[in-house]
Amino acid sequence: MNMRQIGRMLRPLIAFGALVWLSSALAAEPDNGQCLRCHADSDIHAVTPANAGKRLFISNEAYREGVHASLPCVACHQSPAGNAGFEALPHKEVATVANACESCHGVVKHDIVSAYQKSVHAQKIAQDKFSCQSCHDAHTMQPTVITRPSRSQIAATNALCTDCHTRAADYKALSGKSVTEQDLSHPQLPAAQLHLSSLRCTDCHAATGDGTLHNVAPAKESVACRQCHSESSLLAERQRFTPPASLRAGSLLGHGLFDDASLIKTLDSLGGIPARQQVQVENAGAFIDSYMVGANGSPRVDLAIFWAMGILAALLVSHGAIRLLTGKREAGAEWHRTYLYTLPVRVWHWLNALCFIVLLFSGVVMHFAIGDLAFWAEVHNAAGLTLCGVWLLFLLVNLTGNGHHYRVRMQGLAGRIIRQARYYLIGIFRHEPHPETPNERSKFNTLQQLGYLCVMFLMAPLLLASGLLMLYPEYVPEMLFGLPGKQLVAWSHYGLAAATLAFLLVHLYLCTTGDSLSALIKGMIDGYHRHRNKNSDNRD
Repeated sequence: MNMRQIGRMLRPLIAFGALVWLSSALAAEPDNGQCLRCHADSDIHAVTPANAGKRLFISNEAYREGVHASLPCVACHQSPAGNAGFEALPHKEVATVANACESCHGVVKHDIVSAYQKSVHAQKIAQDKFSCQSCHDAHTMQPTVITRPSRSQIAATNALCTDCHTRAADYKALSGKSVTEQDLSHPQLPAAQLHLSSLRCTDCHAATGDGTLHNVAPAKESVACRQCHSESSLLAERQRFTPPASLRAGSLLGHGLFDDASLIKTLDSLGGIPARQQVQVENAGAFIDSYMVGANGSPRVDLAIFWAMGILAALLVSHGAIRLLTGKREAGAEWHRTYLYTLPVRVWHWLNALCFIVLLFSGVVMHFAIGDLAFWAEVHNAAGLTLCGVWLLFLLVNLTGNGHHYRVRMQGLAGRIIRQARYYLIGIFRHEPHPETPNERSKFNTLQQLGYLCVMFLMAPLLLASGLLMLYPEYVPEMLFGLPGKQLVAWSHYGLAAATLAFLLVHLYLCTTGDSLSALIKGMIDGYHRHRNKNSDNRD
């Protein structure tokens, strides 16, 4: 038997197989028109009290775009045995294992089922009161890439959560708690509205490491910086796979490469995001026009600041060590006290110091995402607002009599700066007298005056203003000096914070440069400036 004869024998079998395949394919195409004739009618409503309020309407367009459009309705909906079926009104439906979501998804999506079974929804709510359908509408669900949801998908997903969490009766029945015990506005988040409009609830409230976003954890356990700010997070994946700007939609618009005015006008007329901003929105994971605490930091800048602070601290420690090695106690020297620091000044000073320390510590924790973001954000915000009040107190104290200490005499300024700098660099080791002794007219030397003027009248207002703009980002202009406004404000705040840390290191060290290591610190406690003088009769 040759190959031609074998071919003739196989042709009928091949034709028969093709017919069987075609008939099965045609049979697989669902005919749901009979169901949709009623359920796609917006006037449909329940006819029995038991089903009152049940959602019976299904948008025909949304259904045909959904992931289950290729399935017949009877694949999931079944009537009980002996019933007239779905031809009769009202329908009677029976829930069975065969038509449960897990009957399909438990096999091909077993990781989702496993994650859901560990979730707070499955653990804390009775099985007959909560199911997949509580969050997912099987009739209108649309396919999506879990790492790159669109803004409309984010809004739709969050609406499902808030719909249940804001219905007082249902929430009470399911959780046993009142809806007022929740704080759905999430005010503890920096730029809360930006978070809520750019993230799904499950992005933060899914358990750490859950890539399916179905293991919803209790709020106190789920919200953590590492949900977004870690190498394995969805945010990191979104950034990693974002295409370069030159390859994104709209990247050639507005560059004069061609006459695109009419195209931009047409795109803008469709509503939504303006065409010129489309590239920024598509690259939302890269935060072109925003600042994400813990995600937008530059390791190079952080390292440079770390080394700068380390070198400064080393220089100050070395300076202090040389002072101790060359120090000597003068025989016969007497201590004198002069009252220079009034109570309002001392109260302001210690409140100011406390606020700065808390702000620096909480800022570092948030910047490097190494702590409880919600807690430290609240601490940082509270300390920042308190510092605003403390700075106003500083202005009040200066307006009521302390301000003359900050007035710099311009006559002979250069000479005084040189003499004071020489004292700190050389004279202090030789135990030379201070070039400028604090008194009632001026308690600061020239370098201190210039330093405090820069810090309290320039750096502090800028630090507070940038902090307030980060707290209320809706007031930040989109562009500042040709740069994205939010990023410029955030980086300015970071730079000012680093400069403030440098000032604090120098300030703390200079507190030890009195006639004893603790003399100046004691003065800020009881108000008396202490100094030694051999030729004075006024003793401490």
